Amino acid sequence: MLLPNLSIDRIIIHQVYQRDQDGTKLPPLQSHEYTIFAHDAMQTFKTRIVNALGNESKAVQMEIVNQEPDYIPSIVDTIVDQNNDSFAISSHDIAKKLTDAQHSRSIPGGIIVVFDGMYGISQKKYLGIIKAEVHSGYEKEVNPATKEISLKFVEELLLTPGTRLYKTAGFFEKNGYNVPISGLNDKWIVMVSDYQISKAEGKAAAKYFYSDFLGCGYPQTSARTTKQFYESAKSFIASLEISSTQKIHLFNALTTYLKVETSSTISASEFAERYFNIDTQDLFTSHIEESGLPSTAFTKDIEHIESKLKLRKVQFQSKIKIIAPSDTFEELVTIQTMEGDPDESGTPVEWTNVIIKDRIIDQE
Repeated sequence: MLLPNLSIDRIIIHQVYQRDQDGTKLPPLQSHEYTIFAHDAMQTFKTRIVNALGNESKAVQMEIVNQEPDYIPSIVDTIVDQNNDSFAISSHDIAKKLTDAQHSRSIPGGIIVVFDGMYGISQKKYLGIIKAEVHSGYEKEVNPATKEISLKFVEELLLTPGTRLYKTAGFFEKNGYNVPISGLNDKWIVMVSDYQISKAEGKAAAKYFYSDFLGCGYPQTSARTTKQFYESAKSFIASLEISSTQKIHLFNALTTYLKVETSSTISASEFAERYFNIDTQDLFTSHIEESGLPSTAFTKDIEHIESKLKLRKVQFQSKIKIIAPSDTFEELVTIQTMEGDPDESGTPVEWTNVIIKDRIIDQE
């Protein structure tokens, strides 16, 4: 997203905590004073925002899902018009929402930075939220008199070039939306990024942050729907009570269906009719529908799974792996189960007979 003429009017920072040993949430430490950066530090902070959410960033646009009054999108819609006293109180409500969303003890504490300002030629409003995670490498400093987090600590955590332990969200007011709006998506563009998660395969942020905390979700693009179909079909095939050889044929069929075939659409019923027996076809289509995917045909886009479709991988209990290009796997690799030597109880062990129709050209 383009962020020209970005200005920052207010910055306030609260402390959020990791849940204790019993899993009990600890209330966030409220700051009462606004953070004021020196000129150079402010410029660095702006750069960080643009790098996290701007046009060259790995941020993704999300849709507002939860629009009820006590969810973050509605709080944002209100807080941008509040005076400084009310803004400070409402920003602490945002910290409380983050505390509620951090369900797992594995999620570290840190600081939550709430800031607002204007952007663009027409100077529209925006509100930004950063969660900077505090790990053992940082030591929080608190003023013993005011209980405020020290500016030194904030600058070290937010502005140090190597620091990337943060999640960022921005709610940007749209140009030219019609009043009254039918929903908050008419008024706000939401961008979210997480430096700890790659955008590859359609992922851009931890679920607790974008969903439980922000009340947002990924737009349902064709690439995401295709990825969900692929993952849902894989889990269904893996769950079938059939031989390993039969599963291999079905996994090959799934790869061929998505990668090799020239059709521009995907249909669960079509895939089922081609590759499953009659008794399994209805189970498969029901499984796909229960996964939240369309029962009708939808546009195919393999952007998020292209790397997975390039290779077929088979792994054994002994950690032996067979990896081959997916477009030649079925032609050159034959895998069949066979009866092996009996185990200590006298029961025959299942072995695997592998034939590779090629010669060895290198070994390590």
